[in-house]
Amino acid sequence: MPGFPPSSVALPQPPTSTFIHDCSFDYYGRRLATCSGDRFLRIYTLEENGEWILKPTSTFLAHEASLWRCTWSHPTYGSLLSTCSDDSTSIIWEEDPSSHKWIKKATLSDSRKPVQVVEFCPEHVGLRLATGSADGVIRIYEAIDVLNLEHWPLSQRFDACLEGELGVTALSWCRSRFDGLMIVVGGSSGSLKVWKFSEGSRSWKVYVELDGFQERVLDVKWANGVGRGYHLISAVAGGGVVRVYKFKRDKAEEEVGEKEKDVDVRTLETKEGEDVWRLGWNETGTVLATSGEGGKVNMWKATFDGDWKCVEEV
Repeated sequence: MPGFPPSSVALPQPPTSTFIHDCSFDYYGRRLATCSGDRFLRIYTLEENGEWILKPTSTFLAHEASLWRCTWSHPTYGSLLSTCSDDSTSIIWEEDPSSHKWIKKATLSDSRKPVQVVEFCPEHVGLRLATGSADGVIRIYEAIDVLNLEHWPLSQRFDACLEGELGVTALSWCRSRFDGLMIVVGGSSGSLKVWKFSEGSRSWKVYVELDGFQERVLDVKWANGVGRGYHLISAVAGGGVVRVYKFKRDKAEEEVGEKEKDVDVRTLETKEGEDVWRLGWNETGTVLATSGEGGKVNMWKATFDGDWKCVEEV
């Protein structure tokens, strides 16, 4: 199953005690990248004997300030990683197939404020990367020539979260081939909006404005929707509030206000006092995983009446 590890095991401890801000599995679930406050990127590899190891070539100083997020590209484009940091940059990394060292291919430095989230676009639209910054701007870069990864021109940008002090704090792509380019963006003010690229005007417009939160959005994930007539988006905000949003896929381009009433919103009954930080869907979009300060991962499934219940705790 793409993006998920084959088992739950303990990873080798890094040489220094540091707070891990994000982790990301590759498509096959056999490598795990972590980024942390000590400015290091670490890539763990699953060996044939089931042991996770940290090779000397896979731990290195990646930025000049704390790292916030890391993300893998689709394997169609090779072994690529992107990271973002408080140093106001996002960096593209490529693994050298012979030495297994990670090479810095490009530094994206258009933002003047911290870059807080990055995610590669769906593979069917090409090799593109979206970044979200504290200035409230979404920037989309594209590698025009996938054989020359040193050039990532800025192809699109739009103001997504100008309210709030920290701007964009979460984003996630819709990976469907049949719905056009869409991205959900969460902000430090608690706002949560779905943006869609209009082929007619060649610009990004708000497609659906979802019910926001009282605190900043910590994470958002768009579920794969193969075979479904609706979209599912999960989001978590400060205070441990987790919601799942459901809306039809065949919505016409109407005004934002008319669309809000068509969105079904369910709030998960998380444990009181146990903050949730990260979310993740399985490949079919039927199981939602949440994790946080409690040191456990909870699995949630939808019931017959549409509510989401915890079915397993790991």
